[in-house]
Amino acid sequence: MNSLLLKNWKLILIAACFALIVGAWRYDHAAQYRRGRESMAAEISGRLKDAAIEKAKQDRESSAMYQTGKAVREEKERIRYVQVQKIVEKPVFRNICIDSDGLSVINAAIADGN
Repeated sequence: MNSLLLKNWKLILIAACFALIVGAWRYDHAAQYRRGRESMAAEISGRLKDAAIEKAKQDRESSAMYQTGKAVREEKERIRYVQVQKIVEKPVFRNICIDSDGLSVINAAIADGN
């Protein structure tokens, strides 16, 4: 067996060098893959963070717009309630259920969509 090793030492040395080169190449390739994956994960994380910040900003703006609209609608409803109370307190004669003031309040409410 020893003579077989001595006879083919060049071939064994070439095979060992080839295996070493292939191993080094694979290790380097795996390291490049890991670095690329980590950099892309960091980039994606940054994009997601920016998107979340933008979404929160848009949500705050839409919430503010909704609250403003809600306040306007509630104020209109309070005004209508007071007007209706005044109209209801008026004496209504004959068989007329709604006078012209009440009709104008109803038409205004229909025009506003409420």
